[in-house]
Parts: sequence; structure tokens; C-alpha cells
Amino acid sequence: MPSFAETQALPFDAYALSPAIREQLQLEHARLLSGCLAEYGMTAVFAGDYIQQVSDDPENPYWFQWGGRPGFRPMDQVQTYAYAQAPGTPWVNGSGFYISSPVNIFPVQTGDPISDAKIAGVLFGPENASIPGSTGPAERLPADEVPRDSRGALPDEGGCYAAIEKKIDIPYIDLRPLESEVLGLALHHDAVSAVNAQWVACMESKGYQYARFDEPMNDAQGMPTREKIDAATADAKCTEESGWPDVFYDVLGAYQRQAIDRQPDLFPSALSAETERLERMQELIDAG
Repeated sequence: MPSFAETQALPFDAYALSPAIREQLQLEHARLLSGCLAEYGMTAVFAGDYIQQVSDDPENPYWFQWGGRPGFRPMDQVQTYAYAQAPGTPWVNGSGFYISSPVNIFPVQTGDPISDAKIAGVLFGPENASIPGSTGPAERLPADEVPRDSRGALPDEGGCYAAIEKKIDIPYIDLRPLESEVLGLALHHDAVSAVNAQWVACMESKGYQYARFDEPMNDAQGMPTREKIDAATADAKCTEESGWPDVFYDVLGAYQRQAIDRQPDLFPSALSAETERLERMQELIDAG
């Protein structure tokens, strides 16, 4: 079986915008949502699969998952950063084979339950203005505390999210269920299971108990520690010894091609929706 190169494209890649464009897509969406929030005197910071959060504390930076394909982390990188992003390298929000999507965008919790309830009431509609209970069910924010606009009106049902979606009027085509199905088929393929068994045995010989090669990268994400670096180093060595990426990505590519062949119009439509959506959001922002 030929080796799979890290830079080699998979079939689904032909129908995906670049991470930089998807970041712009989510930032424009966040900007529109922020404008809607401002009408009710509220502000929020937004997070998403393609929005990199930035720490205000230089002594405690945020560490992101390295953005290369799983199975191809350079040894010199894992020996310093484990599974975290090295300075200047690509990053992803999520770990392992997490399926990123521009659909995922949400407000960052402020830590103040009342403020979070008010933001939720504006973003998702007054019916969602709830204060989480520490031991029981959430408590509904009193109606007179839900933010109102300059006319004294409450947000409409569905809040800013629904209002902005109505203005954009170009919905995403969410491919995550299909992508998840294809990924699951590849992970459980007989050939992949065989090389996974080799990887498991190699990791056991180094003192690590894992059932599958995607587990360490999920468990050891975030700020690197000595323990995470040691586990990632062992993983990198066992990955090279077992050669699971060659087999796995070959199988994954085959399943992706089958999925595209079964629904040939779905993927171009999803790509067009993202592109048209970005153009429409930029028009809305330019129009003020």
C-alpha cells in the first residue's frame, strides 16, 4: 500500500473552504450577532470551531490542538508541545478527529449567571433566558429583567440567531452527520482494526493502555505537561511503527469517495452555500 502524505488531499477536501475563509465566515457571523445584541444593550464574545480564542494573560496562554492531520505530528514538536500547537503552526479548536463545522458558533460564558441568562435571552429568545440551578432545574429570568431594545420591545422568538438567519436567508448544509458516519466506518474497518491492534500493543509495551489510536490525542489536549509530552512521544513512535495513518487514510478516502458518488450534488451544494453565505453576510455588514 502506498504511503499517505500529510499534505495529500482527501476527497471531502475538494468541497471545503480553507480554514482561513471559514474563520472569516464565523467572524462575520459573530459580527452580525454582536450588532443585534447591541440593539438590546448587550455584548458577548463568540467562540466557534474556526475562531481562535486569545488569552489576555501572557503567563497563561490558550493552547490549541495542532492543526495537522492526526498521525503526522513531527517528533520534535510532540517532544516539546505534546498535541498542542507549536508557535506559528496551524491550529484547530477540538482534538483528534473532531469534525469541525462553521455551523458551530456560540457565546462564551461570562461567569456571571445573570449576565449569561440575559445574553441567552437576546440571542436565542426570551424563552431561553434561564439561570442554571446549582442543584436543581434552571430558573427563568424574570420578564422585566430580559433586555429590551430602544422601543422597549423584547427580542422576538428565536432571538438574534433567528433574526440574523432570516436576513442571511442562505442556510448551511450540515455535513456533520454524514462525515461522522464515514469516519466511523473507517475507524471500524477490518484493515484499520488490524493496524490499530499493532499500535495498541506498541503502546502497552511503553506502559500506556489505550483501545484506539485516536484516544491519546483526545486525552492529552491542551497545555502541555511532562506526562502529556511523554504520552505523545510514545504515540508518535508507535504510530511510525504500526503505520496506521497509511491504512486509515486510504480506507477513509475510499469511504469518502463512495459518499460523494452516492450524493454527487450534496457536496457542491454545501460548498456553494458557504460561499454565498459569506458574500451575503459581507453585504449586510457593508449596508450597516
